[in-house]
Amino acid sequence: MKILLTNDDGVGAEGLHVLADVLSVENEVWILAPDRNRSAVSHCITMHEPLRIKKIAERTYSCSGGPADCVITALRTSITGGLPDAVLSGINRGANLGTDLVYSGTAAAARQAVLYGVPGIALSIQSHDGVWRYGGLARFAARNLDQLIKMTHTANDGGTCSFVNINAGSRDEYDGAELAEEISFREYHDTVELVEGPDGDMYSFFRAGRTVSRGGPSSDYRIYKKGLIAVSRVSAEPGPCNDVDDILFSL
Repeated sequence: MKILLTNDDGVGAEGLHVLADVLSVENEVWILAPDRNRSAVSHCITMHEPLRIKKIAERTYSCSGGPADCVITALRTSITGGLPDAVLSGINRGANLGTDLVYSGTAAAARQAVLYGVPGIALSIQSHDGVWRYGGLARFAARNLDQLIKMTHTANDGGTCSFVNINAGSRDEYDGAELAEEISFREYHDTVELVEGPDGDMYSFFRAGRTVSRGGPSSDYRIYKKGLIAVSRVSAEPGPCNDVDDILFSL
């Protein structure tokens, strides 16, 4: 099977290369990833300037754009010698649970893949002791690759496109995996500091704060908190909220 790997942590990220090493045992693996950390760029696409693509090693390239740019470049050119059978994004350093999906470049790469007709899978881990163990989740992805691909729904399949989002703690081994029935809500207590510079302009500095997560027992967050691998099937397309009644507009 031909697999394209990308991420938002950058082409040199450990999680990317651990995943590549594990998958390469039985698959043809290509890497096209950002040339630097592009975390939280969401689905940013570069449209008005050229992207710089640099060959790093055999079947390994860096891109000056973001994760979605990497997927678009790979799927709309012949750089990998033909379409891959799947796009895997990660393994990301840090969780991408619930509302994180709005901001995540890791998730955006998987989303872009299914919109272009190729199965997309995003993988992330979170460490609570400062040690990042990618091997366990990489082996899970390799062992279950066929099943994870079947869970996706691409533009070629008809209907609503969906990608697979996987989250786990930083562990070498896991007690199990569960399919999430709910995407959790994440409330971010971040702050922004405004400082007046010597040039008279104002500068803002983002300060990350604590995150409060809400979700039922079958949510991705609660499954992850149990020490299991949380597997979610996520819609790649926006849809209307149809629960608004008795709204009248005046012209």
